[in-house]
Amino acid sequence: MPDTAVMTYDSLVQDLKDYLERGDASDETVLRQIPRVIANTQRSLADRLKIQGVLVPMLSTMQTGQNVIAKPDGWRSTVSFNYGSGVNMNVNRTLRARGFEYIRTLYPITTNLAPPEFYADYDLEHWIVGSTPDRDYPFEAMVYCIPDLLSSENQQNYLTKYAPFLLLYSCLAAMEMLVKHDERMPMWKAEAESQFNAINTEDLRRMVDRGQIRSTD
Repeated sequence: MPDTAVMTYDSLVQDLKDYLERGDASDETVLRQIPRVIANTQRSLADRLKIQGVLVPMLSTMQTGQNVIAKPDGWRSTVSFNYGSGVNMNVNRTLRARGFEYIRTLYPITTNLAPPEFYADYDLEHWIVGSTPDRDYPFEAMVYCIPDLLSSENQQNYLTKYAPFLLLYSCLAAMEMLVKHDERMPMWKAEAESQFNAINTEDLRRMVDRGQIRSTD
């Protein structure tokens, strides 16, 4: 059994290799998929735990003639969207949330440039604004994001600290399916479900959601 009391991203990767008995230097398929499975598993667990995320003020700049804007990594929902206008870009304007179809209908010609009035979700990774910006407007979007996903640069997060077995068994279930160990996948899914049921999800969600970080671009 791994020492999950001190689980890190690197130890999780090694545990997956050990349990799978796959992933040495010549096993490129497994090596390539392990980081993806860990990232996707964290997102899936955040959904199951109903973790809204941490509140992040995203600071960036709209580009003239571009009505699609990239969201920050791990975006889950948007709280507010404001931008600076006026001669010195110091007059605050608030974009109002609308549906994608509303913006497409109201602003069918994307080459018509004007100060934006509305925003909508374009997809999971982008917003769309209308009108298409006529200047490079600085903006601040208050958003909820999935907190600190694990990576080689970010070795620990709330899952490694407070739900390590849930993370491990959930990753194993996904990896076993990937490498076609169908007979072992139900075992890890059952272990993951047992861990999920043992966690006080309400306390964990409150602990994570009240955190706040700052992001700049």
